This record gives sequence, structure tokens and C-alpha cells, in this order.
Amino acid sequence: MLLHFIVQDFMCLGFTFVVLLDKSWISRIRSRELERLRGPPWLKIMQRVLLNCMYTTLDYAQTGLIAAVFFFKMMEWWYQSAEERMSAPTVYPPPPPPPLPKVAKDGLPLPPDRTLCPLCCQKRNNPSVLSVSGFVFCYSCIFKSVSQHRRCPVTLMPATVEQIRRLFHDL
Repeated sequence: MLLHFIVQDFMCLGFTFVVLLDKSWISRIRSRELERLRGPPWLKIMQRVLLNCMYTTLDYAQTGLIAAVFFFKMMEWWYQSAEERMSAPTVYPPPPPPPLPKVAKDGLPLPPDRTLCPLCCQKRNNPSVLSVSGFVFCYSCIFKSVSQHRRCPVTLMPATVEQIRRLFHDL
């Protein structure tokens, strides 16, 4: 029973002390403990099985502990690298802008100053873009033109009032 208390103390102290002990010394203590078993034969068999289970558990506890630490560290690394991949996407250069639609031969010519509205030739008031062509006009000018002709006045591409977008900019 002394070994029983010693093993319990080892379990409380941790498995590192058991590993430091000499293997032959441990096997001698275990064999002496098995010889000391008392009681009826069925009780001795039960005690022997329980002691052998405890000894096997103690023998493989260090290996199991190392394997568990390795497994958890690997899982930590796996999920950390996945999180980094998700949080830091690959940065691609912005694509080049699409080419401007060509001005139709029968369409309105563009003014030389890009800040002027092609319809009224004045400085744009409430600038808005027609999304089918990308050209910027005064909102009131393009709304009237698209409502009447249902096309862009510069490119002559079909357009609707729903394709007019207000542009916002800092002054």
C-alpha cells in the first residue's frame, strides 16, 4: 500500500518526476507491490488489473501529453494562418479604366473645357453622370435631354432617366 500512496503523490506532483526515476528501480517497486496483494483470489486479480492499468497509464502519460501539446500547437498554427489569410487579402493593382465611349458623328461635340456641360456649355450645376456613356452633364440638362430623346446626347447610346447618377465631390 505504500507504493499506492507514492504513486498518488507522483500523480499529484506531475509526470515529470516519474520519468526521471530509473526504469529498473520502478519495475522492482512494481513487482514488490504486486507480490504484496492480499485477499481472496478474485480480489487479487482485480487489484492486479487495476495496478497494471495505472502503471500503463503512467508509462504512456508523458508520450500522450507531448502528443496532445503538439496537436494543440498544430491546431493553433493552422487556424492562425487561416485567419491571417482571410484578414490580409492579396492586394492587386487597380484595373485600368475602360476606354471612353467614342463621340458619335451626329452627337453633340464635347467642349474643350471638361468642367463645362456639353448641353448648355456652362459650368456644370449639380453634376450628374449618364451611366451608359460616362459623360458628365448638369442634372437638369441631361434629365430634359434623356426624357425627350431617350439616348445620350454625345454618344447617341440608348438611355433612361434611371441611368442618371448624381456626382458628389468635396469643394
